[in-house]
Amino acid sequence: MNIELICSGSELLTGKLNTHASFIGDKLNDLGVNLSLITTVADRKNEFAQVLGDAVKRSAVIIVTGGLGPTFDDITVETVSEILNVKTYKDENVAKAIVQYFEKRGIDCPAANNERQAQILEGAKVLENRFGTAPGQMLHFVYNESENKKVRKTIFLLPGPPKEMCPMFEENVLPFMRSYQIKMKKTLVLHICGMAESLVDEKIKPTIDYLSANDDVEFAILAHQFLIDVKVSVSGENELTIDDTIKNINQEFVNVLGDNIYGYDEDTLEGVIQKMLIETKKTVSVAESCTGGLLSAKLTNTPGSSAVFKQSVVTYSNEAKIQMLGVKAETLEQFGAVSEETASEMLTGILNLSKADYAVSITGIAGPDGATKDKPVGLVYIGVSYKGNNEVNKFKFLGTRSDIRARAVNVALDSLRRMILKTKNVRVKK
Repeated sequence: MNIELICSGSELLTGKLNTHASFIGDKLNDLGVNLSLITTVADRKNEFAQVLGDAVKRSAVIIVTGGLGPTFDDITVETVSEILNVKTYKDENVAKAIVQYFEKRGIDCPAANNERQAQILEGAKVLENRFGTAPGQMLHFVYNESENKKVRKTIFLLPGPPKEMCPMFEENVLPFMRSYQIKMKKTLVLHICGMAESLVDEKIKPTIDYLSANDDVEFAILAHQFLIDVKVSVSGENELTIDDTIKNINQEFVNVLGDNIYGYDEDTLEGVIQKMLIETKKTVSVAESCTGGLLSAKLTNTPGSSAVFKQSVVTYSNEAKIQMLGVKAETLEQFGAVSEETASEMLTGILNLSKADYAVSITGIAGPDGATKDKPVGLVYIGVSYKGNNEVNKFKFLGTRSDIRARAVNVALDSLRRMILKTKNVRVKK
C-alpha cells in the first residue's frame, strides 16, 4: 500500500525548513507503516494539479499539507475538487466557527476569510482545527483503475502551520492509519554525548551486525551539535517478545557506551541534569562569555528549574569579568580572556557570588572575528566545579558562529552532568 505526502507551499522551495516530512514520517514509522513518496510543490495550480493527479493514480492514502488558508495562493481545496471531480459547498458550522475564532480575539472576520476557508468537499469529514481557522478534511473516494476495477482511496487535507497540522494529524490521521498496521512496533531512542559519531558507530556495530538478518529490527543514528541519537525500532506480533528484544539491545549498548548515554526517548540533556540536581538536592550557577546566555537559557528551559538554578552572569567584556566575577586583571593580561586560567577564575567568581554547589564557565572565540594566530575561531575553554574543585578543558569547535556556540553549550551541559555523576554517583536509569 502506497502512502504519499504532498507538502504544498512555495516558501518550502525557497529556504523555509519543511518539518512536516520528518514529523509525519516519524509518526507513521512508529506505527510500522511508511511513506512511499514525499513531494514538495509550489503554490502554482498547474504544478500542484499535476502532482496531485499522479498521486491519486498511484497511492491509496494521500496526505496534503498547506494551502487551506484564505489568500489567493491557497489552492488546495479547489484543485482537489477539480482533480477528483467533487463539488464543494459552504459549511455553515465551519463559517460560524471562523467568525467566533476572530471575535474571541477582538478582530473583525474578513468576509473572504470566512467564505474561502468554509468551502468543504462534498462527502468529506471536517477535521476540527483547535489552533487556527482552516479546518482539515478527510475524503474517501473511488478511483477507476480500469473499466472493471474500482479502488477506494483516502485523501487528507491538513493546514500548513505546524502548530495546527501536528495535533490534527495525531488526532485524525494516526487513528485512521492504525487500521493498516500489520505488526506492532516499538521504538527506543538513546541519547549520547561525549563520543564522536564514528566511535559510537564502532561500539554498537557488533550488535547491529548480529541483528542485521532480522528484518523486524531497525537501527538509525543521527548526530547534531555533539549530541548523538541512536534509534532502535522493533516490530512483531508479540509485545513481550518486542519488549525483551529492546531490553537486550539497550543492555548491549549500555555495556559499550556506559555513561556516555545521558537519557532516553524524550529526555533532554538539561532535563536530565535538573533531575540529578533535584535528586541530590544541589544547585548550579553559570558564568558565560562567548555563549552569551545560551547555557543559562538551556538550564532554565525545563519547568521547575528554579529549584536548582541559582544565578548566571554573562561577562562578555574583560571589565565585566573583573567587576562581577573577580577575575584578576593580571590573569587577563598574561593569559587572555580565552584561557584555562580565566575560565577557572570565572568558576571561582560565580561560586563566591551565588553560593551554589556546582558551577559552569564558558569563554571562547565564536567568530567570525576575534581570532589570533595562537587562538583560532572555535577555541573554547569550558570549566566545571563542585564545591570549589575546578576542572577546565580546552576544546576546538568547527562550524559557523552559531554552530560553535551551540556545541559549546552542549559540551558544557555534558561536562556538568559528568561532574554530578562523579561527585554523587547519580545515574540516569531506564
